[in-house]
Amino acid sequence: MERMSGFFRQIMLTILLLVLALALALAGVRGLESPSYLAALAVGILAALAFLLLKRRSRLYRRFETFCTRLGKNKCGAAVVLLCFVTGLVWILLIRVEPFSDYQTYWDCAVSLAYGQEIFSTEYVAVYPHILGYSSFLAPFIRLFGESVLMGALLGLLLSCLSALLIFAICLAVAGLAPAVLAGLLWGFYPGRIMLGSLIFSEPLYTCLVLLFLWLMLLLQKRQGRAGLLSAVAWGLGLGLLLAVINAVRPISAILIIALLLWLLLLRGRELKDGKLWRFWLVCLTALLLCFQLSGKLWDRHLEQVLGEAPAGLPVYNLYVGFNMDTLGQWSSEDMDLLFEYRRQAGGSAPMAQKSMLPHVLERLQSDELDLPRLFAAKLFTFLGNDELGGYTYRFTRSEGFVKICMVICNCYYYLILTLALAGLTRLWKGDQPSAFLLLPLYTLGLTLAHMLIEVSSRYHYSLIPMFIILAALCGQIKPEDKGESL
Repeated sequence: MERMSGFFRQIMLTILLLVLALALALAGVRGLESPSYLAALAVGILAALAFLLLKRRSRLYRRFETFCTRLGKNKCGAAVVLLCFVTGLVWILLIRVEPFSDYQTYWDCAVSLAYGQEIFSTEYVAVYPHILGYSSFLAPFIRLFGESVLMGALLGLLLSCLSALLIFAICLAVAGLAPAVLAGLLWGFYPGRIMLGSLIFSEPLYTCLVLLFLWLMLLLQKRQGRAGLLSAVAWGLGLGLLLAVINAVRPISAILIIALLLWLLLLRGRELKDGKLWRFWLVCLTALLLCFQLSGKLWDRHLEQVLGEAPAGLPVYNLYVGFNMDTLGQWSSEDMDLLFEYRRQAGGSAPMAQKSMLPHVLERLQSDELDLPRLFAAKLFTFLGNDELGGYTYRFTRSEGFVKICMVICNCYYYLILTLALAGLTRLWKGDQPSAFLLLPLYTLGLTLAHMLIEVSSRYHYSLIPMFIILAALCGQIKPEDKGESL
Protein backbone atom coordinates (compact mmCIF):
# COMPACT_ATOMS: atom_id res chain seq x y z
CA MET A 1 0.00 0.00 0.00
CA GLU A 2 2.92 2.31 0.64
CA ARG A 3 4.13 1.78 -2.93
CA MET A 4 0.63 2.47 -4.27
CA SER A 5 0.45 5.64 -2.16
CA GLY A 6 3.78 6.78 -3.61
CA PHE A 7 2.46 6.11 -7.11
CA PHE A 8 -0.66 8.25 -6.60
CA ARG A 9 1.47 10.96 -4.98
CA GLN A 10 3.70 11.13 -8.06
CA ILE A 11 0.69 11.16 -10.41
CA MET A 12 -0.90 14.06 -8.53
CA LEU A 13 2.31 16.08 -8.36
CA THR A 14 3.04 15.40 -12.03
CA ILE A 15 -0.38 16.71 -13.08
CA LEU A 16 0.11 19.86 -10.99
CA LEU A 17 3.61 20.35 -12.42
CA LEU A 18 2.23 20.10 -15.94
CA VAL A 19 -0.63 22.51 -15.22
CA LEU A 20 1.70 25.17 -13.77
CA ALA A 21 4.24 24.70 -16.57
CA LEU A 22 1.44 25.04 -19.13
CA ALA A 23 0.27 28.27 -17.45
CA LEU A 24 3.80 29.70 -17.84
CA ALA A 25 3.92 28.48 -21.45
CA LEU A 26 0.59 30.18 -22.20
CA ALA A 27 1.99 33.40 -20.77
CA GLY A 28 4.88 33.05 -23.20
CA VAL A 29 2.48 32.50 -26.10
CA ARG A 30 0.46 35.56 -25.07
CA GLY A 31 3.75 37.44 -25.01
CA LEU A 32 4.00 37.04 -28.78
CA GLU A 33 1.02 39.41 -29.01
CA SER A 34 1.71 41.52 -25.91
CA PRO A 35 5.48 41.76 -25.35
CA SER A 36 5.00 42.87 -21.74
CA TYR A 37 4.06 39.30 -20.82
CA LEU A 38 7.18 37.94 -22.46
CA ALA A 39 9.37 40.54 -20.73
CA ALA A 40 7.76 39.89 -17.33
CA LEU A 41 8.09 36.13 -17.84
CA ALA A 42 11.78 36.47 -18.70
CA VAL A 43 12.45 38.67 -15.66
CA GLY A 44 10.57 36.32 -13.34
CA ILE A 45 12.28 33.15 -14.58
CA LEU A 46 15.74 34.74 -14.57
CA ALA A 47 15.20 36.02 -11.03
CA ALA A 48 14.15 32.53 -9.92
CA LEU A 49 17.18 30.94 -11.57
CA ALA A 50 19.44 33.56 -9.99
CA PHE A 51 18.04 32.73 -6.54
CA LEU A 52 18.52 28.98 -7.06
CA LEU A 53 22.09 29.52 -8.23
CA LEU A 54 22.84 31.91 -5.37
CA LYS A 55 21.40 29.51 -2.83
CA ARG A 56 23.50 26.61 -4.13
CA ARG A 57 26.78 28.30 -4.94
CA SER A 58 27.01 31.17 -2.49
CA ARG A 59 27.56 31.35 1.25
CA LEU A 60 25.03 34.16 1.48
CA TYR A 61 22.06 31.85 1.91
CA ARG A 62 23.87 29.85 4.59
CA ARG A 63 24.54 33.10 6.41
CA PHE A 64 20.86 33.93 6.08
CA GLU A 65 20.01 30.53 7.55
CA THR A 66 22.47 31.09 10.42
CA PHE A 67 21.01 34.54 11.07
CA CYS A 68 17.48 33.11 11.24
CA THR A 69 18.62 30.40 13.67
CA ARG A 70 20.28 32.95 15.96
CA LEU A 71 17.20 35.17 15.86
CA GLY A 72 14.89 32.29 16.79
CA LYS A 73 11.50 31.28 15.44
CA ASN A 74 9.49 33.66 17.63
CA LYS A 75 11.37 36.77 16.56
CA CYS A 76 11.46 35.60 12.95
CA GLY A 77 7.70 35.07 12.96
CA ALA A 78 7.11 38.49 14.51
CA ALA A 79 9.40 40.11 11.92
CA VAL A 80 7.52 38.42 9.06
CA VAL A 81 4.16 39.65 10.37
CA LEU A 82 5.54 43.17 10.92
CA LEU A 83 6.91 43.29 7.38
CA CYS A 84 3.54 42.22 5.98
CA PHE A 85 1.78 44.89 8.02
CA VAL A 86 4.15 47.73 7.13
CA THR A 87 4.21 47.08 3.36
CA GLY A 88 0.43 46.78 3.27
CA LEU A 89 -0.18 49.82 5.46
CA VAL A 90 2.06 52.11 3.40
CA TRP A 91 0.14 51.25 0.23
CA ILE A 92 -3.29 51.61 1.86
CA LEU A 93 -2.43 55.05 3.23
CA LEU A 94 -0.81 56.34 0.03
CA ILE A 95 -3.05 54.77 -2.63
CA ARG A 96 -6.70 55.01 -1.66
CA VAL A 97 -9.60 53.75 -3.75
CA GLU A 98 -13.34 53.77 -3.18
CA PRO A 99 -15.18 50.45 -3.53
CA PHE A 100 -16.70 49.66 -6.93
CA SER A 101 -18.45 46.75 -8.64
CA ASP A 102 -18.53 43.62 -6.42
CA TYR A 103 -16.34 45.37 -3.86
CA GLN A 104 -19.08 47.99 -3.44
CA THR A 105 -21.68 45.24 -3.04
CA TYR A 106 -19.69 43.68 -0.18
CA TRP A 107 -19.42 47.05 1.52
CA ASP A 108 -23.07 48.08 1.06
CA CYS A 109 -24.29 44.74 2.42
CA ALA A 110 -21.97 45.02 5.41
CA VAL A 111 -23.19 48.53 6.20
CA SER A 112 -26.81 47.40 5.93
CA LEU A 113 -26.18 44.46 8.26
CA ALA A 114 -24.29 46.66 10.72
CA TYR A 115 -27.16 49.12 11.13
CA GLY A 116 -30.08 46.72 10.68
CA GLN A 117 -31.11 48.25 7.36
CA GLU A 118 -32.73 46.51 4.42
CA ILE A 119 -30.14 44.95 2.10
CA PHE A 120 -29.98 46.55 -1.31
CA SER A 121 -30.83 44.20 -4.20
CA THR A 122 -31.70 41.10 -2.20
CA GLU A 123 -32.39 39.20 -5.42
CA TYR A 124 -28.75 39.63 -6.48
CA VAL A 125 -27.40 38.62 -3.08
CA ALA A 126 -29.73 35.61 -2.95
CA VAL A 127 -28.21 34.36 -6.21
CA TYR A 128 -24.68 34.93 -4.81
CA PRO A 129 -25.20 34.23 -1.08
CA HIS A 130 -21.47 34.11 -0.31
CA ILE A 131 -21.56 37.92 -0.50
CA LEU A 132 -23.28 37.90 2.87
CA GLY A 133 -20.54 35.68 4.28
CA TYR A 134 -17.85 38.35 4.15
CA SER A 135 -20.36 41.15 4.75
CA SER A 136 -21.43 39.45 7.97
CA PHE A 137 -17.79 39.36 9.04
CA LEU A 138 -17.38 43.08 8.30
CA ALA A 139 -20.63 44.23 9.91
CA PRO A 140 -19.62 44.04 13.62
CA PHE A 141 -16.47 46.08 12.93
CA ILE A 142 -18.49 48.74 11.10
CA ARG A 143 -20.90 48.89 14.02
CA LEU A 144 -17.96 49.21 16.43
CA PHE A 145 -15.65 51.59 14.54
CA GLY A 146 -17.99 53.37 12.16
CA GLU A 147 -18.64 53.42 8.43
CA SER A 148 -15.06 53.86 7.20
CA VAL A 149 -13.69 52.18 4.07
CA LEU A 150 -10.21 52.63 5.55
CA MET A 151 -11.26 50.46 8.50
CA GLY A 152 -12.36 47.75 6.06
CA ALA A 153 -9.02 47.91 4.26
CA LEU A 154 -7.13 47.71 7.56
CA LEU A 155 -9.18 44.69 8.56
CA GLY A 156 -8.16 43.01 5.30
CA LEU A 157 -4.55 43.90 6.08
CA LEU A 158 -4.77 42.24 9.49
CA LEU A 159 -6.14 39.12 7.81
CA SER A 160 -3.20 39.08 5.39
CA CYS A 161 -0.86 39.43 8.39
CA LEU A 162 -2.51 36.41 10.00
CA SER A 163 -2.03 34.60 6.68
CA ALA A 164 1.66 35.53 6.86
CA LEU A 165 1.87 33.90 10.29
CA LEU A 166 0.14 30.75 9.02
CA ILE A 167 2.41 30.58 5.96
CA PHE A 168 5.37 30.89 8.32
CA ALA A 169 4.00 28.17 10.61
CA ILE A 170 3.30 25.73 7.78
CA CYS A 171 6.76 26.21 6.28
CA LEU A 172 8.37 25.92 9.70
CA ALA A 173 6.64 22.57 10.21
CA VAL A 174 7.58 21.07 6.84
CA ALA A 175 10.79 22.80 5.72
CA GLY A 176 12.53 24.55 8.62
CA LEU A 177 13.14 28.07 9.88
CA ALA A 178 15.03 29.63 6.96
CA PRO A 179 12.45 28.50 4.34
CA ALA A 180 9.69 29.77 6.67
CA VAL A 181 11.31 33.21 6.80
CA LEU A 182 11.82 33.10 3.04
CA ALA A 183 8.12 32.37 2.54
CA GLY A 184 7.25 35.24 4.87
CA LEU A 185 9.45 37.61 2.88
CA LEU A 186 7.89 36.49 -0.40
CA TRP A 187 4.38 37.09 0.99
CA GLY A 188 5.32 40.35 2.70
CA PHE A 189 6.62 41.88 -0.53
CA TYR A 190 4.02 40.27 -2.80
CA PRO A 191 2.80 43.13 -5.05
CA GLY A 192 -0.66 41.69 -5.76
CA ARG A 193 -1.44 41.36 -2.07
CA ILE A 194 -0.21 44.87 -1.36
CA MET A 195 -2.01 46.55 -4.28
CA LEU A 196 -5.33 44.79 -3.70
CA GLY A 197 -5.15 45.72 -0.04
CA SER A 198 -7.08 48.96 -0.59
CA LEU A 199 -10.17 47.03 -1.70
CA ILE A 200 -13.05 45.54 0.25
CA PHE A 201 -13.11 41.91 -0.83
CA SER A 202 -13.48 38.45 0.66
CA GLU A 203 -10.23 36.86 -0.56
CA PRO A 204 -8.09 37.80 2.48
CA LEU A 205 -10.62 36.16 4.81
CA TYR A 206 -11.19 32.84 3.08
CA THR A 207 -7.51 32.55 2.12
CA CYS A 208 -6.60 32.92 5.79
CA LEU A 209 -9.20 30.31 6.74
CA VAL A 210 -7.96 27.84 4.12
CA LEU A 211 -4.42 28.25 5.45
CA LEU A 212 -5.74 27.69 8.97
CA PHE A 213 -7.40 24.44 7.82
CA LEU A 214 -4.16 23.21 6.21
CA TRP A 215 -2.10 24.10 9.30
CA LEU A 216 -4.59 22.34 11.58
CA MET A 217 -4.41 19.22 9.41
CA LEU A 218 -0.62 19.18 9.76
CA LEU A 219 -1.04 19.56 13.51
CA LEU A 220 -3.67 16.83 13.66
CA GLN A 221 -1.54 14.35 11.73
CA LYS A 222 1.29 14.98 14.16
CA ARG A 223 -0.99 14.21 17.13
CA GLN A 224 -3.11 11.42 15.61
CA GLY A 225 -1.23 8.57 17.24
CA ARG A 226 -1.76 9.97 20.76
CA ALA A 227 -5.37 11.05 20.29
CA GLY A 228 -8.41 9.00 21.29
CA LEU A 229 -11.80 8.70 19.63
CA LEU A 230 -13.28 11.49 21.77
CA SER A 231 -10.49 13.75 20.54
CA ALA A 232 -11.27 12.64 16.98
CA VAL A 233 -14.87 13.78 17.43
CA ALA A 234 -13.76 17.16 18.81
CA TRP A 235 -11.30 17.71 15.96
CA GLY A 236 -13.91 16.65 13.40
CA LEU A 237 -16.51 19.06 14.78
CA GLY A 238 -14.01 21.93 14.81
CA LEU A 239 -12.76 21.28 11.29
CA GLY A 240 -16.33 20.84 10.02
CA LEU A 241 -17.32 24.20 11.49
CA LEU A 242 -14.25 25.81 9.93
CA LEU A 243 -15.15 24.37 6.52
CA ALA A 244 -18.70 25.67 6.92
CA VAL A 245 -17.36 29.17 7.63
CA ILE A 246 -15.09 28.96 4.58
CA ASN A 247 -18.06 27.88 2.47
CA ALA A 248 -20.14 30.79 3.72
CA VAL A 249 -17.46 33.23 2.56
CA ARG A 250 -16.57 31.39 -0.67
CA PRO A 251 -18.15 28.08 -1.78
CA ILE A 252 -14.90 26.12 -2.11
CA SER A 253 -15.11 23.76 0.86
CA ALA A 254 -16.14 20.88 -1.43
CA ILE A 255 -12.63 21.09 -2.95
CA LEU A 256 -11.03 20.82 0.49
CA ILE A 257 -13.28 17.91 1.44
CA ILE A 258 -12.46 16.05 -1.78
CA ALA A 259 -8.76 16.73 -1.17
CA LEU A 260 -9.14 15.36 2.37
CA LEU A 261 -10.86 12.20 1.09
CA LEU A 262 -8.19 11.61 -1.55
CA TRP A 263 -5.47 12.07 1.04
CA LEU A 264 -7.14 9.70 3.51
CA LEU A 265 -7.75 6.98 0.93
CA LEU A 266 -4.62 7.19 -1.22
CA LEU A 267 -1.79 9.38 0.02
CA ARG A 268 -0.95 8.57 3.65
CA GLY A 269 1.85 6.14 2.85
CA ARG A 270 2.55 3.51 5.50
CA GLU A 271 -0.23 4.95 7.68
CA LEU A 272 -2.72 3.29 5.32
CA LYS A 273 -1.86 -0.04 7.01
CA ASP A 274 -2.60 1.18 10.55
CA GLY A 275 -6.09 0.10 11.68
CA LYS A 276 -6.02 2.32 14.77
CA LEU A 277 -5.38 5.40 12.64
CA TRP A 278 -8.15 4.35 10.27
CA ARG A 279 -10.62 4.29 13.18
CA PHE A 280 -9.42 7.71 14.31
CA TRP A 281 -9.83 9.27 10.86
CA LEU A 282 -13.21 7.63 10.14
CA VAL A 283 -14.62 9.02 13.40
CA CYS A 284 -13.05 12.42 12.69
CA LEU A 285 -14.35 12.48 9.10
CA THR A 286 -17.87 11.48 10.16
CA ALA A 287 -18.00 14.26 12.76
CA LEU A 288 -16.55 16.71 10.22
CA LEU A 289 -19.15 15.94 7.55
CA LEU A 290 -22.07 16.01 9.99
CA CYS A 291 -20.97 19.33 11.47
CA PHE A 292 -20.36 20.79 8.01
CA GLN A 293 -23.83 19.77 6.79
CA LEU A 294 -25.64 20.95 9.92
CA SER A 295 -23.76 24.27 10.04
CA GLY A 296 -24.46 24.84 6.34
CA LYS A 297 -28.20 24.29 6.84
CA LEU A 298 -28.25 26.67 9.83
CA TRP A 299 -26.41 29.30 7.78
CA ASP A 300 -28.87 28.90 4.88
CA ARG A 301 -31.76 29.35 7.31
CA HIS A 302 -30.10 32.51 8.64
CA LEU A 303 -29.64 33.82 5.09
CA GLU A 304 -33.31 33.17 4.32
CA GLN A 305 -34.33 35.20 7.36
CA VAL A 306 -32.03 38.09 6.39
CA LEU A 307 -32.95 38.10 2.69
CA GLY A 308 -36.61 37.17 3.00
CA GLU A 309 -36.13 34.37 0.47
CA ALA A 310 -34.17 31.15 0.06
CA PRO A 311 -30.57 31.53 -1.16
CA ALA A 312 -29.37 29.79 -4.30
CA GLY A 313 -28.03 26.26 -4.05
CA LEU A 314 -25.89 24.66 -6.73
CA PRO A 315 -24.16 27.31 -8.92
CA VAL A 316 -25.47 26.03 -12.28
CA TYR A 317 -25.15 29.55 -13.69
CA ASN A 318 -21.40 29.55 -13.05
CA LEU A 319 -21.12 26.32 -15.01
CA TYR A 320 -23.09 27.89 -17.85
CA VAL A 321 -20.73 30.89 -17.96
CA GLY A 322 -17.75 28.56 -17.72
CA PHE A 323 -18.52 27.17 -21.18
CA ASN A 324 -19.29 30.50 -22.85
CA MET A 325 -17.09 30.64 -25.97
CA ASP A 326 -17.80 34.34 -26.55
CA THR A 327 -16.26 35.37 -23.22
CA LEU A 328 -14.02 32.28 -22.96
CA GLY A 329 -15.43 31.32 -19.61
CA GLN A 330 -15.38 34.78 -18.03
CA TRP A 331 -18.29 36.91 -16.81
CA SER A 332 -21.05 37.44 -19.37
CA SER A 333 -23.73 40.12 -19.11
CA GLU A 334 -26.01 38.15 -21.45
CA ASP A 335 -25.75 35.03 -19.32
CA MET A 336 -26.52 37.03 -16.20
CA ASP A 337 -29.52 38.63 -17.89
CA LEU A 338 -30.85 35.14 -18.65
CA LEU A 339 -30.37 34.06 -15.04
CA PHE A 340 -32.27 37.06 -13.70
CA GLU A 341 -34.96 36.63 -16.32
CA TYR A 342 -35.78 33.32 -14.67
CA ARG A 343 -35.39 34.85 -11.23
CA ARG A 344 -37.96 37.58 -12.01
CA GLN A 345 -40.58 35.27 -13.40
CA ALA A 346 -43.83 34.94 -11.47
CA GLY A 347 -43.08 32.78 -8.44
CA GLY A 348 -39.40 32.81 -9.29
CA SER A 349 -36.67 32.32 -6.72
CA ALA A 350 -32.87 32.11 -6.63
CA PRO A 351 -32.82 28.27 -6.37
CA MET A 352 -35.36 27.95 -9.19
CA ALA A 353 -33.38 30.35 -11.39
CA GLN A 354 -30.24 28.27 -10.90
CA LYS A 355 -32.07 25.03 -11.72
CA SER A 356 -33.60 26.64 -14.81
CA MET A 357 -30.10 27.19 -16.18
CA LEU A 358 -29.39 23.45 -16.40
CA PRO A 359 -30.97 22.89 -19.85
CA HIS A 360 -28.95 25.82 -21.16
CA VAL A 361 -25.76 24.25 -19.80
CA LEU A 362 -26.53 21.00 -21.63
CA GLU A 363 -27.33 22.93 -24.79
CA ARG A 364 -24.06 24.83 -24.59
CA LEU A 365 -22.10 21.61 -24.03
CA GLN A 366 -23.64 20.13 -27.18
CA SER A 367 -23.05 23.24 -29.30
CA ASP A 368 -20.90 22.95 -32.43
CA GLU A 369 -19.21 26.22 -31.43
CA LEU A 370 -17.69 24.63 -28.32
CA ASP A 371 -13.91 24.36 -28.75
CA LEU A 372 -12.66 22.77 -25.54
CA PRO A 373 -8.88 23.02 -26.20
CA ARG A 374 -9.18 26.74 -26.99
CA LEU A 375 -11.57 27.32 -24.07
CA PHE A 376 -9.43 25.50 -21.50
CA ALA A 377 -6.25 27.21 -22.70
CA ALA A 378 -7.88 30.63 -22.40
CA LYS A 379 -9.30 29.84 -18.97
CA LEU A 380 -5.99 28.51 -17.67
CA PHE A 381 -4.23 31.69 -18.80
CA THR A 382 -6.91 33.83 -17.16
CA PHE A 383 -6.76 31.83 -13.94
CA LEU A 384 -3.02 31.15 -13.58
CA GLY A 385 -1.28 32.81 -16.51
CA ASN A 386 -0.95 36.26 -14.97
CA ASP A 387 -1.40 38.21 -11.75
CA GLU A 388 -1.93 41.74 -13.06
CA LEU A 389 -5.21 42.46 -11.30
CA GLY A 390 -3.41 44.37 -8.56
CA GLY A 391 -2.47 47.05 -11.08
CA TYR A 392 -5.54 46.72 -13.31
CA THR A 393 -7.76 47.52 -10.31
CA TYR A 394 -6.65 51.16 -10.48
CA ARG A 395 -7.62 51.68 -14.14
CA PHE A 396 -10.53 53.95 -13.09
CA THR A 397 -8.64 56.10 -10.60
CA ARG A 398 -5.00 56.34 -11.74
CA SER A 399 -3.11 57.21 -14.92
CA GLU A 400 -2.55 54.63 -17.64
CA GLY A 401 1.20 54.70 -17.00
CA PHE A 402 0.73 53.97 -13.29
CA VAL A 403 -1.58 51.06 -14.07
CA LYS A 404 0.77 49.51 -16.63
CA ILE A 405 3.81 49.76 -14.36
CA CYS A 406 1.89 48.11 -11.51
CA MET A 407 0.66 45.34 -13.81
CA VAL A 408 4.19 44.57 -15.02
CA ILE A 409 5.58 44.55 -11.46
CA CYS A 410 2.83 42.14 -10.38
CA ASN A 411 3.49 39.80 -13.30
CA CYS A 412 7.28 39.78 -12.84
CA TYR A 413 6.94 38.84 -9.18
CA TYR A 414 4.22 36.27 -9.92
CA TYR A 415 6.32 34.50 -12.56
CA LEU A 416 9.22 34.43 -10.09
CA ILE A 417 7.00 32.71 -7.52
CA LEU A 418 5.50 30.31 -10.04
CA THR A 419 8.93 29.27 -11.32
CA LEU A 420 10.19 28.66 -7.79
CA ALA A 421 6.97 26.75 -7.02
CA LEU A 422 7.75 24.43 -9.93
CA ALA A 423 11.22 23.86 -8.48
CA GLY A 424 9.68 23.28 -5.06
CA LEU A 425 7.27 20.71 -6.47
CA THR A 426 10.15 18.73 -7.93
CA ARG A 427 11.72 18.65 -4.45
CA LEU A 428 8.43 17.50 -3.00
CA TRP A 429 8.76 14.29 -5.03
CA LYS A 430 11.57 13.04 -2.84
CA GLY A 431 10.95 15.13 0.26
CA ASP A 432 10.19 13.87 3.75
CA GLN A 433 7.41 16.32 4.52
CA PRO A 434 4.39 15.04 6.49
CA SER A 435 1.88 13.46 4.12
CA ALA A 436 -0.82 15.94 5.25
CA PHE A 437 1.23 18.58 3.45
CA LEU A 438 -0.04 16.98 0.23
CA LEU A 439 -3.40 18.61 0.95
CA LEU A 440 -1.79 21.83 -0.23
CA PRO A 441 -1.02 20.70 -3.81
CA LEU A 442 -4.33 18.78 -3.83
CA TYR A 443 -6.23 22.00 -3.05
CA THR A 444 -4.20 23.91 -5.64
CA LEU A 445 -4.94 21.34 -8.33
CA GLY A 446 -8.59 20.99 -7.30
CA LEU A 447 -9.34 24.71 -7.41
CA THR A 448 -7.61 25.02 -10.78
CA LEU A 449 -9.51 22.12 -12.33
CA ALA A 450 -12.80 23.39 -10.89
CA HIS A 451 -12.32 26.71 -12.66
CA MET A 452 -11.76 24.91 -15.93
CA LEU A 453 -15.47 24.05 -15.64
CA ILE A 454 -17.02 27.09 -13.97
CA GLU A 455 -16.70 30.85 -14.42
CA VAL A 456 -13.10 32.03 -14.24
CA SER A 457 -11.38 35.25 -13.23
CA SER A 458 -7.82 36.15 -12.33
CA ARG A 459 -8.98 37.21 -8.87
CA TYR A 460 -10.12 33.70 -8.04
CA HIS A 461 -6.54 32.41 -7.79
CA TYR A 462 -5.78 34.69 -4.82
CA SER A 463 -5.99 31.83 -2.31
CA LEU A 464 -3.42 29.88 -4.35
CA ILE A 465 -0.71 32.54 -4.02
CA PRO A 466 0.23 31.40 -0.47
CA MET A 467 0.30 27.81 -1.77
CA PHE A 468 2.76 28.78 -4.51
CA ILE A 469 4.84 30.72 -1.99
CA ILE A 470 4.99 27.75 0.39
CA LEU A 471 5.99 25.44 -2.48
CA ALA A 472 8.57 28.02 -3.58
CA ALA A 473 9.99 28.13 -0.05
CA LEU A 474 10.81 24.41 -0.30
CA CYS A 475 13.67 25.56 -2.56
CA GLY A 476 15.13 27.19 0.54
CA GLN A 477 15.88 23.85 2.18
CA ILE A 478 19.60 23.08 2.35
CA LYS A 479 20.65 19.62 1.21
CA PRO A 480 23.64 18.06 2.99
CA GLU A 481 25.43 17.77 -0.35
CA ASP A 482 24.93 21.45 -1.22
CA LYS A 483 28.22 23.24 -1.40
CA GLY A 484 28.86 26.49 0.36
CA GLU A 485 31.25 27.92 -2.21
CA SER A 486 31.58 31.67 -2.32
CA LEU A 487 30.81 33.45 -5.54
